[in-house]
Amino acid sequence: MDRHDVETEGIAHTAFTMVLDDWVSVAATTAEGEVLLVRQHRHGLDAVTIEVAGGCIDPGETPEEAALRELREETGYAADSVEPLGWVHPNPAIQGNRCFFFLARGARHVGDPSGDEHESIEPVLMTLEDAAAATRDGRISHVLAVMALDRAFPLLRDPRG
Repeated sequence: MDRHDVETEGIAHTAFTMVLDDWVSVAATTAEGEVLLVRQHRHGLDAVTIEVAGGCIDPGETPEEAALRELREETGYAADSVEPLGWVHPNPAIQGNRCFFFLARGARHVGDPSGDEHESIEPVLMTLEDAAAATRDGRISHVLAVMALDRAFPLLRDPRG
């Protein structure tokens, strides 16, 4: 947490911001065209969510490397490469980090998920149509997952790829 002593229109006040690492969110598809997601418990909601694979970029790691690592760790699937889909500031009111979005095509199962010991993550496969509907009806409600998928869907629907 960082403390900021600021003055706005002559009135002094204190603001606090969180110092966070940059993140990645990976929209992934299998060779069969299924959308690869994860089901996991989220403490902020005290509920299980469905979302894309993602997490923190480790020190010395590029966003692309982090995306491939997180995909493998959280789903047990690997991809040869990822396509960048841009980035956003997740919550600039209180944090300055970025979330980088990627599309991984042709992900293939290579083993069991190997996430953190405190994570309980299960891979989920959906059709493109069902994943798109899930971003609209709230089954997928994590904003970074929705954004990653929304940026990936036009590329996945275009037959020229």
